[in-house]
Order: sequence, then C-alpha cells, then structure tokens
Amino acid sequence: MPVLSSPIRSPLRSPSFSPADSRWLGPPLTRFTYDIDFVAGTAKGVTQPYGNNTNDGRAFRDPNNVNASFVPNSAGLLVSQASAGLRRSDRGHWQYPGGTVRNLWNRDLTNVAWVATSVTALKDQVGADGSANAASSITATGANGTILQSITLASSTVLLSVDIKRLVGTGTLEMTVDGGTTWTAIAGITAAYSLKFIVQAAVTNPVLGYRIGTSGDSFAVDFTSIVNPANAGINIPSQYRVTTTSATVLCAQSRPSADIADAGPIIGVAQGAFGFYWQGRSERATGAFVMTGATNLFCSVLATGSGGAVQLADGPGSSKTADGVWRVGLGLVNKVAGYVTAGGAIKVAANGVVGNAGTGATLEVALDHFDLGTNGAGQNSIYGLNERYAIGRNLTFTDAELIAMTT
Repeated sequence: MPVLSSPIRSPLRSPSFSPADSRWLGPPLTRFTYDIDFVAGTAKGVTQPYGNNTNDGRAFRDPNNVNASFVPNSAGLLVSQASAGLRRSDRGHWQYPGGTVRNLWNRDLTNVAWVATSVTALKDQVGADGSANAASSITATGANGTILQSITLASSTVLLSVDIKRLVGTGTLEMTVDGGTTWTAIAGITAAYSLKFIVQAAVTNPVLGYRIGTSGDSFAVDFTSIVNPANAGINIPSQYRVTTTSATVLCAQSRPSADIADAGPIIGVAQGAFGFYWQGRSERATGAFVMTGATNLFCSVLATGSGGAVQLADGPGSSKTADGVWRVGLGLVNKVAGYVTAGGAIKVAANGVVGNAGTGATLEVALDHFDLGTNGAGQNSIYGLNERYAIGRNLTFTDAELIAMTT
C-alpha cells in the first residue's frame, strides 16, 4: 500500500482529481493530512492495506468482517474478499449490513436440498465470479417446471436474491418464497449476470425457488440466497455474496472503524477541531450515516421534513443542509464536506448545497471510535460504497470551498 506524502501530478491518480466526473477537486482537498481513496486503493499520510486486519497504524480497521465473501468490481464481476479487513474492489469499499443466508447449497442446485419437477439442474456454469463450473444451469423439461428448497424459519419478512442470466429461450422465469402460492415474474434477465430479488412479508417456513414457463428454456443461477432484511422497511439486497453448502452462513458487515485502541492516527484528529471530506454512493434514502461516532459525533442523512437533508453534529451544535440533497442509487455519487472548530462553529455541505452556520458544537475529546458509512450493528448503513475519506486537524473552509469540493 503506497503512502502518498504529497499530491502526485498524474491527474488520473492525483488526490485532487475525481475520476468519476473528470473534475479537479483541489486546492481545498490538498489541505487534508490524511486522504484515503478506496477506489484507487491509495492513501495519503497513512496506510490502508486490505485483506487482513492487522493493527499496524492503518487508517481504518474492520472489527466486523469475519467471513470470506465476494463483492462486485467495476466490470460487474464478483471478486473474492478475505475473512478479515475491509471489503474493497475497484469501485470502493462496500458497506451493507450483515445477514444470515438461510438456504443451503446456494450455488449448487443439483444438491438434494433442491427438489426439481420438470427441471434439470447441472452445476456446469461459469459463476458470477468468473469461476468455471461454479454456478448452476436450470433447464425446463416441461412447461412451468419448478425447482424449490424448503427451510425452517419463523414468520418474518424475507428477501430472496440471485445472480441470474438467460442461456436459452425467451420465456418467463418466476421466483417464489412461499412454495408457489405467490409467483413473481422477473423482468430484465439478459445474457449477462444481474442481481434480481423479491421481498415478501409474514412468510413462515419459506419454500424458495424458480418456475420456468417454457419447456426448453434455460437459465444460469448463482448465489441464490434468502435472508431476513437487517433493517425493517429497508428491502435492499446486499452486494455481499457468500457461498453456502451444508450449513447456513452469517455474512457480517464490513465496517471501516477508527478506534482509540488502534495504532492509526485518524481517531485522534476526530477528537479535536477538524475538517473532513467524504465521497460515496448509497441505495438508502434516509437514515444513512456518513460518519457514526460513539456518542456525540455524527454525520447523517435525515428523515425529517421531506427527507434527504445531510446533518453534521458534534455535541449540541449542528449544521444541516436543505432537504432533498442526498442522492439515492449506486449510479449517483454523494459528496459531503464539513468542519467543526474549537470555538464551537460547525458547518456541513453536501452535493453543492451549504448548510447553516451552526454554533455550540463541543469537541468529543473522549471519542473512542467512529465508523464510515455505518455503525456497529448496521442500523446506520448507507447500503452502498465508501469511495473516499479525508480528514485534517483545525481545517475550516469558506462556503465557496465547500461548494467546490462537493459539487
């Protein structure tokens, strides 16, 4: 992991350049002491390794990730992640809450856990991760052929997701979680893998699976997974994938955390007067937290009013933008910047909109940790990507600089 002690001159790699929209983001961004680019995999003033969780002075460690997994890269391929350290691809750090995949053999539909009627299943497909013979094909040998798996689970809301592509035919594919009492036709299945899902409330002992409408039609399916949504009312499939075989698997969230017990320098900056910049993407309209401190330091997306205002708070002082500035969807980038001073002044800006000039902020000198894009249990998850985070001591910005950084 290279440490950049000063901005380098190539615009494609400079910490003052945004590859997403080909815009220079300096000079305010060059003033930050620490600048972690999760997309490029670089860091200024500090290191940020991946693939392990060693307490070696890095910017952020991950106290939650304990299982191997996959996340998407910019080419749409799922790439493997170690069972420790931050889950990162060339799209950034992926942040979703954890959840248990309840069904078995989610990549191998030839297993006896799956019961096929007028469907032939073979484990003969290149998976969504590019591995040979990792995924299954399901081919109808008669009209409305089904392949189903029964599991035991108390009545609850369930979300069934799959990476799927069409192999042969033009007919329908439907999904169910209640044994076919309800079938949902899945639109937009192409010759390339895409993530599809259905959600249903009050399902007891789910029976999950597929129905193929036309005899001879065939599909490749990978990572068929049923979970209970982690946060009530937020029915968004996780971009984490895990493999199940003969047992269920808890896929924990990946949480970038700067902790007082760690050797890294970031937590010490956040205990005093500081300025920061965050860039990322979110599938969540309200309730997402850009930064979550232990007690008093928060940067969050509010649900009050018409929703979508971004607020920075440190103790009783706060600053918030107008409603509706937060952008929802993995295709849309959010940029947030702000500062808090020793005198209690506090201000935030998001996506080119500056918040009010707040007063009465108190520095959280006893802050023992803060997280990016989530909190310890995942209630505050952004359901998306941390792309970049920068922080420095005693930094303030003019409104024009805040607008420039976040536009």
